[in-house]
Amino acid sequence: MEQGIIDLLQNGLNFWNAAFGDIQTHLQTTPDTFANGSPWGVILQINHGLQGIGYGLLILFFLMSFFKTTSNFKELSLQQIFGWLVRFILAKMLIDYSIEILNFFISVSMGVNHTIFQFSGDFSMAQVPQNVIDAATNLQSGEWFERLGGFFQGIPLALLAAIGSLVIWVCGIMMVTVVYLRFFRLFIYSAIAPLPLAAFGSPETSSTGKHFLKAYAAVCLEICVIALACVIFNAMVSTTAELFPSWNNIGGDGVNAEFWGITLNFILTMALQSVMLTVVVTSANKFIREILGT
Repeated sequence: MEQGIIDLLQNGLNFWNAAFGDIQTHLQTTPDTFANGSPWGVILQINHGLQGIGYGLLILFFLMSFFKTTSNFKELSLQQIFGWLVRFILAKMLIDYSIEILNFFISVSMGVNHTIFQFSGDFSMAQVPQNVIDAATNLQSGEWFERLGGFFQGIPLALLAAIGSLVIWVCGIMMVTVVYLRFFRLFIYSAIAPLPLAAFGSPETSSTGKHFLKAYAAVCLEICVIALACVIFNAMVSTTAELFPSWNNIGGDGVNAEFWGITLNFILTMALQSVMLTVVVTSANKFIREILGT
């Protein structure tokens, strides 16, 4: 029974390690190399196709703002004309080089992400700690009545181990899904980029373009928050730190109480840490948006 509980916990942690490997792979994959670059090729075609509509919106926003602020062409100064022309040219360049501008945001985020992962260590690190294994070994080597008591106490503990492993599985799947869905947001933003960038043609609508760039930067920097959270979690679970250290002595002395307290502490620690990390990963975009003020 005791060894079965250890194996059950280790199976859950093995899946956790695999999930972390998938997360690290997705976080270090650029949009243009995702799925062999096929989706990115489609996005480039859509982006170029929408540039014509972006030019039309640019002219519309530019003329609306120009005629609204200019009541008399005779009062226009050379400085004002030059300022309007510069704005129009810059806005057109934003549309022309929208993909290159967005790739700059991606490159910055990937560079920050690479720096963070340099301190991550080995992500295949989640193992059942030695004190839990020693507690199970001590229980199995005890007297017959202690082993019998350990068997009956191991039944509810096995259920808790199964629930803890299930929590780890669910959290791992959720985090991989969140990281995977980030590519869809990047693709959608990149495809429609010419439309919101056309708003820079007018001072009155330029806030839309600014908001778009901030939102795109938030999506790109989202991987940095996720990577940082994973690195911190890696450092936490690589040590023997426990959420409830006093529980190791729960139930008094004896090998049964030792096994129950230490194992229960480990199960709850891993389950709660997994849930907390999942909350941080799923809220990464919200954290970045708060930082950028979007």
